[in-house]
Amino acid sequence: MIFVFGVTAALASVFTELIARLIGLRGAYLLNGLRELVDGGEGGTDLRNAESDYQSMQKLIRGITPPSPPPSATSALLGGPILSNQGVAGQISSRKLTLGPTTSTGRLPKMKADRQAGSLWSQRRNLPSYISAKSFAEAVIDLLVPNAADETTMTTIQHNIDSLPAGIPFKSSMQALVKNADNDVSRFRTAVERWYDDHMSRVSGWYKRHVAKITLAAGAILIVLLNINALTIGRTLYSDSAVSTAVSTVAAKSTNCPAGQNPQDCLANLQAQLSAAAAAGVPVGWGTVRDCQALGARCNWMDERGLFSRHGGSFWQFVLVLVGILLVIIAIVPGAQFWFGLLSKIGTLRSTGPKPAGAGN
Repeated sequence: MIFVFGVTAALASVFTELIARLIGLRGAYLLNGLRELVDGGEGGTDLRNAESDYQSMQKLIRGITPPSPPPSATSALLGGPILSNQGVAGQISSRKLTLGPTTSTGRLPKMKADRQAGSLWSQRRNLPSYISAKSFAEAVIDLLVPNAADETTMTTIQHNIDSLPAGIPFKSSMQALVKNADNDVSRFRTAVERWYDDHMSRVSGWYKRHVAKITLAAGAILIVLLNINALTIGRTLYSDSAVSTAVSTVAAKSTNCPAGQNPQDCLANLQAQLSAAAAAGVPVGWGTVRDCQALGARCNWMDERGLFSRHGGSFWQFVLVLVGILLVIIAIVPGAQFWFGLLSKIGTLRSTGPKPAGAGN
């Protein structure tokens, strides 16, 4: 049963990853997390203006008349030379995507895409899914020291931060980091990196909570389509020793998808494992149940699928089917790593054998 739970959870996770890639979920959360970090989630962000916002922010620092309203710090950072093409093909400004104000922490804001450049999902798929803390810190310093002739010192950085208009969340955050840098550029850079990493850890938590809902929904659909019933499978494994032995052999050779493996390859591997278990006799799928395969058995379509019973008590039979499916859906929650880890530990315990007798026995 642990093997079945593990494979099912892994299948749900792989489908979730494919869905997340299709709708560009990682890039959307990274962009939203970056905006909440430097802009406080306030106002809108138009990636089409990334390059102009970068130039406008540097004009503010130089003391040139500021635009109204002030540019988005998120757009300015992404429009700079360091982050403008990191993790994407071309320039970030080619993404015709606009973000509305954040309504609540951890939830994605409303996003709009220019239809001439592609759908919303295609625009989000083209966003960077990862920006390192080191690159972010370098982009911040590049933005704060616009004049190439200026020496990158804490005096210059602090003076340029003070030149920004009041009320900008980016300014107040930078002032706090400068205060704790103790007039050391290296410490300031490290503080910016740590500030970024700490916030992105929270963003990762928001992403995982969102993905968990998708995994549960995708897993439930998958389980119903494949008719993976914990009670039916458990009854078969308990009553049929040949099936139990065959499944144990398949389970001993099973492996979870390693990190970094291509989702398509992982999906094919998991499908092969599930097919091997079904070939070993595990009742998976909506085929005709054994009771209706008997000679002379009179079964309707619901009886043949195992939803009802030809012997009566169809209501309770249907309840048991729902309970069995629900148990497998609940088993998705711990994740495939938990089940395959538990399976590995049980396999290790079985292979160790009994404790050897002492020398004096």
